[in-house]
Amino acid sequence: MQAVCDELAKGKSLRSICDNDPKMPHWVTVLQAVQRDEELYELYSRARAIGAEVLADEMHDLAAQPLPDGLDPRLANAEVQRRRVEIDTKKWTFAKMQPRGVRHKKEDVDQQQGPVMLVWGQQDGEPPDQAEPKADADVVRLVANDGESTR
Repeated sequence: MQAVCDELAKGKSLRSICDNDPKMPHWVTVLQAVQRDEELYELYSRARAIGAEVLADEMHDLAAQPLPDGLDPRLANAEVQRRRVEIDTKKWTFAKMQPRGVRHKKEDVDQQQGPVMLVWGQQDGEPPDQAEPKADADVVRLVANDGESTR
């Protein structure tokens, strides 16, 4: 399982790892083991999160790579479209592989959820222009550097 996870962390797909190496177990066997064993699941999901970071780097490199010089405009357009499809596919895969970030901690995602209300320049004691913020909303007051509210 460690060998499978090492390859997953390199950004490879589970099927390509298992299908291309006769020493590796079948990919169904790996998924069944991950479902049954909590430690294997943790190892597997961390490898997937790291592999997603590799995909993010690949997407960046692909988008930043210049087109070859002297390329026919129609071929250049075709290459741009090919790259777009490849990046879109990797973005979708990235989102599925790394729903909780590289640390793969649920609390990292939980912190980013919930309403945020911005209050611009309201002084304490002044009646609010709108309804009171909900008790569970984070309220951020925007003030000038001297500490006075800006209007």
